[in-house]
Amino acid sequence: MMFVRFTYKSRTSVEAAFEEARMLEHDSLGDEDLLFGILRVDEGIAAEALSSLDVTLADARDECEGMLSNALSSIGISLDIREAGDTFDMSLPDDRKIPYSLRAKNALVRARKEARRLGDNHLGLEHVLLGILGNEDGTAVRVLGHLGVSPEALAERLFELREWADS
Repeated sequence: MMFVRFTYKSRTSVEAAFEEARMLEHDSLGDEDLLFGILRVDEGIAAEALSSLDVTLADARDECEGMLSNALSSIGISLDIREAGDTFDMSLPDDRKIPYSLRAKNALVRARKEARRLGDNHLGLEHVLLGILGNEDGTAVRVLGHLGVSPEALAERLFELREWADS
């Protein structure tokens, strides 16, 4: 993925997203990992918008894990097997490159479109967050919904902070 026009913070958040995906043993980088990356970098108006709506990295991770557990439980699979020991170690080798999921790719493409639409010559964390919010069916949007945050409320808060920062 080309990171031309990405700010230092937005590149750092994507790197943090990969670290989150690896830590959480995801087989691809999802849009939820991009959200985790923004929360982990914890800088700029995107992080401030999330924080002002009481979205934390820990809560988002917990909610994502709970959603996965519930989904697997509904088909008879338990995550308790993780505690069975190294016999069932499903972690990815450290040298394995984690691919982008289609949702993450689409979020980053939408981020680029948001930056253009807003007339910005850079791609910042706020654009990545708007790109994530553009997928109503995405895991990140569902996580936020479970935390009581609608995409509309978060986008509105983001634009409020953006206007304040520009004035």
